Amino acid sequence: MTRRQGMSSKQHRSLKKRTPWGLPVMVAAGALAACSSQPVDQAGDKGTEADKLMVVDCLLPGQIRQLGANARFLTARRPIKTTASECAIRGGEFTAFDRADYSTALKVWLEQAKSGDAEAQTYVGEIYEKGLGLAPDYEVAAVWYRRAADQNFTRAQINLGNLYEKGLGVNKDPIMALNWYRRASGLDGDNLQYASTIIANDALQKELSNLQGEVSKLEQYKAQTEEEKRRAAEKARAEQLAKQERDKANQATQTATLEVASLDPTLAPPSIQILDPPISLTRSGPTVLLRNAVSEKEIIGKVDSPAGLKSFTVNGKRVDVDEFNLFFIKVPVQGRKTDVAMNATDKVDQRVGFGFSMFLDQAANQSRTQKIEFDASSQSPKFDGVSFGRYYALVIGNRDYAYYTDLETPEKDARTIAEMLSKQYGFNTKLLLNATRYELLSALNEMREKLTEHDNLLIYYAGHGELDSQNDRGYWLPVDAEPGNTANWLSNVSISDQLNTFKAKHVMVVADSCYAGTLSTASVARQSAVAENELQKEWLELMVDVKARTVLTSGGVRPVLDSGGGDHSVFARAFIEALNTNNGLMDGNRLFISVLGDVRKRSQQFGIDQIPDYGAIKYAGHEAGEFFFVKAKSI
Repeated sequence: MTRRQGMSSKQHRSLKKRTPWGLPVMVAAGALAACSSQPVDQAGDKGTEADKLMVVDCLLPGQIRQLGANARFLTARRPIKTTASECAIRGGEFTAFDRADYSTALKVWLEQAKSGDAEAQTYVGEIYEKGLGLAPDYEVAAVWYRRAADQNFTRAQINLGNLYEKGLGVNKDPIMALNWYRRASGLDGDNLQYASTIIANDALQKELSNLQGEVSKLEQYKAQTEEEKRRAAEKARAEQLAKQERDKANQATQTATLEVASLDPTLAPPSIQILDPPISLTRSGPTVLLRNAVSEKEIIGKVDSPAGLKSFTVNGKRVDVDEFNLFFIKVPVQGRKTDVAMNATDKVDQRVGFGFSMFLDQAANQSRTQKIEFDASSQSPKFDGVSFGRYYALVIGNRDYAYYTDLETPEKDARTIAEMLSKQYGFNTKLLLNATRYELLSALNEMREKLTEHDNLLIYYAGHGELDSQNDRGYWLPVDAEPGNTANWLSNVSISDQLNTFKAKHVMVVADSCYAGTLSTASVARQSAVAENELQKEWLELMVDVKARTVLTSGGVRPVLDSGGGDHSVFARAFIEALNTNNGLMDGNRLFISVLGDVRKRSQQFGIDQIPDYGAIKYAGHEAGEFFFVKAKSI
């Protein structure tokens, strides 16, 4: 749905009905939705009651303790995260409206952190990482995270791994990041893999070489004398300079940007990420085990190149990447083993390669059938004997806005998804249509009070979204949201704060709105490609006991389509079809891969590149778990 300035909701819908649906590009122009737009009208200040349901850093008063028959003493004040209302009832101290304050947040948690409390140390690290009104200090954040991580506090281990993954405050080291992720999740064997991507770069190549026991060129280079090293280096530099001169002569039209890049030695080389299929890093090398005999296997991945990508090949065949640096290629499967070799070269001729092997596991078809059970009394599904706990869903569909143009599909999307989750998956579902900020926060508060540490919660949001360009913060817009006034908006930071206080074991947010991608941050755990039932059961037993806070977004940090999927949005249709076709167990990452391909293909038909995203929610209490959908057919 396009936002036309000065046009009312009714005028816009009238015009849209006259749009010829046979023209894909025109449909796309009239189908962008879940994005804020020129206001229809203005209104006064609202939502003060909802502020009481916001989560704050609360400093509770000390407790009076009795010691023996005659002695009493007052304990130190205790920091907690809770709602403003609860903090006030318990006589706590908190900042009511200015949450983005560095000194106020530190005041609550610092003393407890200095005493050695791992949770408080982690919160202090997050305060420094967020910045909260100042520039983020990642180095100090890493110090506090490490103190808590060394005490085996999983949330700190995840946060520290994320800093290593991104090179914030520490040297970028994907192997160190992987080790912290694995330690947090409890994965200590070669057959279980942590990470949503396998990153091919210098560090990983060295690690793989060590695992495979190969004699590499690097080892040969180490055996040379210092003089041979010096001569080799001088020769390499001379050849590089000569090549650059030839390139300049042959490419007179080279842009100034590339000329600067070619002289910049600090630009990182390309990196190759494999999104699907999952790859196991075993001592025999990177491996994909195929469960069924197929003629070809689709490889989905991403190539990042700071200097610009010159070429990318898979098994010698040139492969194009899209504007998001994604590639989708089908590789023929030949016999029991198929080798896959990938090579990326950037525009300053830095090259990186990555290879893995796909094996057909002939024993996979002989494995026992995994049985789905459902305990009606506990409302808990079981898969292969592993119990997942009770499932709840809060499904929100905001269509009719007071001060923004209305949307077309959120109500239909929400109704269909709520019914599917209830009937096919056994969710205890709450449907919330056209919710105000107070209603939305009240529903979240209800879930917080109801759910236990054995429960799972899915939150599905369809509606308008907004992005604050000053701090890159995304917002959900309730139906009473007012343009230019964030009082009735709900920020992604607030959503993370809410989820951080939930006892629920696994929480997954699915957001079909513009700019929802600002919720996603880091890698998530997933099952390796190993097919044996024993290993799958081991994986499930690990994951169901570890907290998860993940998010699947419809289009990253950009506008998304409101229609294009029949009666549903492009994303909602892909989400519904993925869960409808699931016949057993599906984790969040597998759902993401299914939705990714479907949304990408459908959105391109309308001249739009919409790319979903999936990851852990930062500052929401994620501890390396995963969200699972178990189709309980017996319900």
